[in-house]
Amino acid sequence: MRKSIAGAGLTGGLLLLALCAACAPAATQYAPLPPDLNAAPAPGKARICVIRGWIMAAMAVDCRLQDDGMLIGELPNGSYICWERSPGVAHLSLRTWDPLFAAQGNLPVEPDMLYYLYMDYFHQQFKSIDHQEGQKYLAEYSRPHVARRSPSSPAMPAQLPSAGAPVQTIVPIGGGPASPANKSAGY
Repeated sequence: MRKSIAGAGLTGGLLLLALCAACAPAATQYAPLPPDLNAAPAPGKARICVIRGWIMAAMAVDCRLQDDGMLIGELPNGSYICWERSPGVAHLSLRTWDPLFAAQGNLPVEPDMLYYLYMDYFHQQFKSIDHQEGQKYLAEYSRPHVARRSPSSPAMPAQLPSAGAPVQTIVPIGGGPASPANKSAGY
């Protein structure tokens, strides 16, 4: 009798955990979301996709992503945000209520390029990942919900890297250049 109760409790707990993981919330994005994330960016623009990996320990920690001080969106655990921007240096910052969980960096952005940046609760600096791995996460996680930023939305103070600071290299997983060498969408 005790074994069957323990087994039922374990099965129920695992089922509940699986259901919670399956209905993970999508990111909220304030910047326009490109309609086709498999296509190349708009001519003269670059696309940046920031992916926040799913880690059990960080389920309740939401992060606010800014590009040059502009709020791009909010990333819950296991989500992504993609937007297009003009070339130049992107001053990216990811902030939350937890001061230990923050990332920032400067990304040199070239026209017609696609950048996938990954981070999670245990790897809190942006890491460049390749196209194949980036597309894997985009397929795995829910598409972001696009919303307008309302005046009642809480403001995030801009905490940008200094404009005169040296550009931080965002190190790709597995080495290599941070920017893909091929400018087509199929790299």
